[in-house]
Amino acid sequence: MIKVEYEIIVLDELKDYLVPLTSEELSTLEQSILMDGCRDNLILWHRNDDVFILVDGHNRFKICISNKIDFDVTIKNFPDIEHVKAWMIENQVGRRNLNSEQLSYYRGLRYLGLKKQKGGYENVKSKGQNGLLTSEILSDQFKVSESTIKRDAKFADGLNIIGSSNPALKRQILLGDVKVKKSDVQILSDAKDVSKLIIKNEADLSNKAKIIKDEILDEVENSIKNIENERVEKARKDLIEKEPLFLDRESRLTTLKGRILSAINKAISERDVNSMQEIKKLIDRLEHELFD
Repeated sequence: MIKVEYEIIVLDELKDYLVPLTSEELSTLEQSILMDGCRDNLILWHRNDDVFILVDGHNRFKICISNKIDFDVTIKNFPDIEHVKAWMIENQVGRRNLNSEQLSYYRGLRYLGLKKQKGGYENVKSKGQNGLLTSEILSDQFKVSESTIKRDAKFADGLNIIGSSNPALKRQILLGDVKVKKSDVQILSDAKDVSKLIIKNEADLSNKAKIIKDEILDEVENSIKNIENERVEKARKDLIEKEPLFLDRESRLTTLKGRILSAINKAISERDVNSMQEIKKLIDRLEHELFD
């Protein structure tokens, strides 16, 4: 948090929330302000009696301060910083000058913000929305499919992971200066330990995304194998218990012995009448195996 003159506070948390301008856009903005002054009001959040947080106009604010140019402000009241972020997203998207990566990022941030505010990807509900899911609400708001909203959330999450270790790369991706696969960015949030994930450059992103994909595939394959092994083992046990005649003679005798001992233990410990009946049937089978 940096305090500057005019009693306006710039929060990094909000400043970093905005997609930066390209060098060309920034230069054009500066020339415009130098020639015509700051024509658009800066938006401030009146957080309490003596704190005003800059919400919109970070670039204009910096240019005006550097060149000692006056500016006007509009004061807005928000209940908390999450509502500030929601307003910032809608304001940015409403300007309609964002590229596809930036639009995806902002839609994803809105989804993640609602998740954080009220909890749960699928269970977040909005007051007055008749119990609609978050993805349904945002799908209607942004005029895209629910699946797109969910992919956007993964994209925003992945970009924030990149930004935690390499803010320059995050900025380049959002500006379109660096082209990467969206799927590589989206899969970062599925890493086993996101906190230790460091992305050095676009090639490193591709390599780490492949590693995460391979780990996920291995887990899926192992899960399938475990399920198959459990089914095979269960079927084998069922076969042994239901019809030991399918086994060779020694295996049948061993199985019968185990089942007899198990039934005896149950009969003694639980005073179970059914176990006594089971013991008799098993003894008959054992007699048949030994002497027939």
